Amino acid sequence: MLILAQLHGQPEIFHSIQGEGVSQGTPCIFLRLAGCNLACSWCDTAYSWNGTVPGVRLTPEKTAELVLRYPCRRLVLTGGEPLLQQKALPSLLRLLPEHAVEMETNGTIIPDAQLLERITQFNVSPKLPHSGNDAGRAWKPDVLRRLADTEKAWFKFVVACEEDVKTILRQASRAGIPAERILIMPLAATREELDAMRAPTVEWCLRYGLRFSDRLHIAIWGSKKGV
Repeated sequence: MLILAQLHGQPEIFHSIQGEGVSQGTPCIFLRLAGCNLACSWCDTAYSWNGTVPGVRLTPEKTAELVLRYPCRRLVLTGGEPLLQQKALPSLLRLLPEHAVEMETNGTIIPDAQLLERITQFNVSPKLPHSGNDAGRAWKPDVLRRLADTEKAWFKFVVACEEDVKTILRQASRAGIPAERILIMPLAATREELDAMRAPTVEWCLRYGLRFSDRLHIAIWGSKKGV
């Protein structure tokens, strides 16, 4: 059994483009799982884990049926933190053998071998101190190193200032994260905030030789959910 986030009274499964990370712009099906082991102060999907909206329980079979309504064959498992439900995910993915699978994760939980084999790409988003999480819970160097070693992982960091970028480079090196696998993206929840943060973030990318990630879903739809 899987527990999905609920949006507008329905399990949150939708067809859109990837808004962030190395595959941004790519058509995908998004499946938002409920629950998270962190509590970021700026989280734009807090309803998926904070208890304000109850989750929807679905069998892997029913979930696969809903995913297969769409012609796209690239699935993004997002949350919340999808790895909290990793024991149930292989049963779903066996029903979707033709799908490439991206997994969004905060980098605090190691995927088991069965799931690791099936994931095409990990989009890892480790949390910096401005997320409001305790550093001991949010930054797990051993987990990040294991994910980096898979060679399937890209690491995207939300930044609010240049000091965040310096922190990323310092801590990423200690966790074995290659600089060429790092993307930085602006801390922004609205179009206006994104417009204000985009130029300085690009400047930091140029200064430190890092890859920029936009937030296309915000640029296009603002704070609208389920797109």
